[in-house]
Amino acid sequence: MPRINAPTVREHHEQVMTSLIDAAEQILREEGPGALTAGAVSSRAGVARNSIYRYVESIDDLRGLVVERYMPGWFDAVQEAMDASEDPHEQLVAWAIANLEQATIAGHGWLMRIGEGRLKPNAARTVGRAHAALYAGLDRLWGRINPDRARIASIMTQGLLVAMMNAVERRAVGLDEAREELRGAVLLLIDRYEVDDRGGRPAG
Repeated sequence: MPRINAPTVREHHEQVMTSLIDAAEQILREEGPGALTAGAVSSRAGVARNSIYRYVESIDDLRGLVVERYMPGWFDAVQEAMDASEDPHEQLVAWAIANLEQATIAGHGWLMRIGEGRLKPNAARTVGRAHAALYAGLDRLWGRINPDRARIASIMTQGLLVAMMNAVERRAVGLDEAREELRGAVLLLIDRYEVDDRGGRPAG
């Protein structure tokens, strides 16, 4: 049995897992997915290379675990922002702004690049679930505004959000300016796809 540095085996396991995920996050932030190797993780976490596989099936699994670290807080913040109103128009704006803010806190670029390249099944499922959960609420909101055009409106909203995330990451704009520009762009989309009360067509 390996030597443990905690009161119980369970606590030891949790400590080592935290060290592995911390190390993986540092590598992904600083060097990108291509640098995430067993040797690199072992060196940063202070865990023997062969011991890593007692905790994860593959190094790729650590990509998924890093994503999982951020998703609960991210989703809770978005939901809280949306819960402030029952109006789908206001909720759409809140969804976009909250995601922009969370992306800025997390550091959007490195987190989104976690899914680059071919992933092992476990990691691919985790990353896929995170993206699906993020955008599922958007599809539902647009469905309340214009059911017939919800998919295309959702795609365009995603594009606006990602473009503004990238602009903030590149420091082309500050977060305050990005919030206002994103708010305005989403409101323009709502005007474009809003269904009027007469013929069911976009009001614009």
